[in-house]
Amino acid sequence: MTTSSIIGIDLGTTYSVAAVYRNGHVEMLPNSQSTRKSTTASCVSYGKNELLVGEPATKKFVSNHGNVVYDMKRLIGKAYCDQTVEQSKKYWIFKLEPDYDGNPVVPIKHFGEQRTVRPEDVSASVLKKMVEVAEKALGVKPTKAVITVPAYFNQAQKQATLDAAKHAGLEVPELITEPAAAAYAFTFDKNRLNGKYDLLVYDFGGGTFDVVVVTVDNGKVKIKAIGGDTYLGGRDIDDKLADLIAQKIYDESNVDLREVDKDNSKDTRRNKAKLMKAVEGVKITLSDELETNVYLGDIINKLEDADEIIIRRGELEKACEDIFVKTIELTKRTLKDAKMSPSDIKEVLLVGGSTRIPRVLQLLGDLFPDRKLNQTIDADEAVAYGAAIRAAQIDGVIKADISLTEATPLSLGTDTVGDCFSEIIPRNSSVPIARKSRYYTSANNQTRIHFNIYEGVRPIVDESNRLGTIEINDLDKGEAGSQYVDLTLSLDKNGILNVFVEYNGRTKHMIINYVGVRKSCARSIEQMINDAERYAGSDKLERIRREKRFDLSAILEKIGYRIDKTGLTNSEKTEMQKKYDEVKKWHEQNAKASLIDIEMQIESLRKICERFFLV
Repeated sequence: MTTSSIIGIDLGTTYSVAAVYRNGHVEMLPNSQSTRKSTTASCVSYGKNELLVGEPATKKFVSNHGNVVYDMKRLIGKAYCDQTVEQSKKYWIFKLEPDYDGNPVVPIKHFGEQRTVRPEDVSASVLKKMVEVAEKALGVKPTKAVITVPAYFNQAQKQATLDAAKHAGLEVPELITEPAAAAYAFTFDKNRLNGKYDLLVYDFGGGTFDVVVVTVDNGKVKIKAIGGDTYLGGRDIDDKLADLIAQKIYDESNVDLREVDKDNSKDTRRNKAKLMKAVEGVKITLSDELETNVYLGDIINKLEDADEIIIRRGELEKACEDIFVKTIELTKRTLKDAKMSPSDIKEVLLVGGSTRIPRVLQLLGDLFPDRKLNQTIDADEAVAYGAAIRAAQIDGVIKADISLTEATPLSLGTDTVGDCFSEIIPRNSSVPIARKSRYYTSANNQTRIHFNIYEGVRPIVDESNRLGTIEINDLDKGEAGSQYVDLTLSLDKNGILNVFVEYNGRTKHMIINYVGVRKSCARSIEQMINDAERYAGSDKLERIRREKRFDLSAILEKIGYRIDKTGLTNSEKTEMQKKYDEVKKWHEQNAKASLIDIEMQIESLRKICERFFLV
């Protein structure tokens, strides 16, 4: 019997799935406590006498409201001040607050004691449950797992996922992005290892949306372009549907479940818990039927004699049209990033439970009218399937000639004078990757250089995430530009970034600490990509202005260094010094000067420098 010792885990927002490669094929590891068998709800109930994970926790949704925690994938690796965190709080039945470091935590009461739990703690509990599921099915406790993450997770979120796995006692030989795992599953399962073709993976899950363009070349699966939104998924559809039902309840009873629970009322939380429990069933039903009913007494006790309300598919589609259209717009943008059109795609792979929604299928059919929407692998299982294949390959159980190359969703680089972003590793580069760039001193007699490391896509670092700072000292003194330092960024397959600075045979090394990134309220990938498109024109002009301002600074540095080292007469030196002091003062006092004004100052300097042969 050939069984991989490494399992694959799809750690989802709403449900998680574990799988293993055994006896020549992938097996979903069944959870006897789950109604769906292969899935485990990513939900934890902190009770008076027990800790429940999965389906048993969801059954405590109403009775233990406030202590049942879920949706933590939406919070993992984020700061409390992140604007997307606020958006999710509307219908949560648990409370969220910041800890001393500004990270989101949930206050709960467990075993009679008040405490707080972090998103990593909840994810760790879910992962421990997945280990139990695997142990029961395999007869041996797994200690290693390939775990999947959204393609648009930033490095802080990936690191937090690794931390959760560590707390669960799992070694993670590799993180794999969810759409890449699905493409891997399709390529291997359907014996599509031969030939060259392009796929598009449309992954619309419970909490996140990912879309990637994948090139398969004789078994080599390579991510070509990444798109998505870590705050776009079935949970957002749930919230829209909850609003729809809440409005109907208000119209019938004058009870408004949409109001913010400022008093932390048990009745309000209980009613919201009942509402959200009803929402999921309504959403699933409307994927197969045109309408369904909700009995008001099942949501609000005092409305026991109230009538049922009717929810129609058309109402849901209208309420959620902006969500559905946004996934299509992101798909178009990803195709553009890959320099491809819909007709270049051979097949569209559908992954995630939200792809079962009829309106989603209709919009995708309109975008890809001549292409097959592939649903041959179960939408809930495809990601875990691919993770299990990758795990077996790492373990040496699968010998097939298949490889996976992921891509980085953001550019990585450093700041230059003027706070311009100097790109070292471009967005959508294949990983692992290491790139080196050379930087020169910008001031006379400069003896140290420090580099701020950023991830982003805009030409100005103000709108990028600062990941860390590294510095090298004891540079030889000299004129600006006479000394250089090499900066290397090395990104591994799990998205961990190593930084190296080299000067005259000396090297300094730093591994990025992503905990600090989260504290600084790091911008999400989708936010940065959207802003880059919105401000592309103004960003380009601002970068040109800042670079020209640096040119002026460089000329001033040269003059300042050379003025006493030339054969100028005293009167010439006085004239030159006066002009130098005048322009230097202007430069220091006019940081926001226009491009034209900067160019005028450069021209006035050049004229006098040419006379005295200074530059």
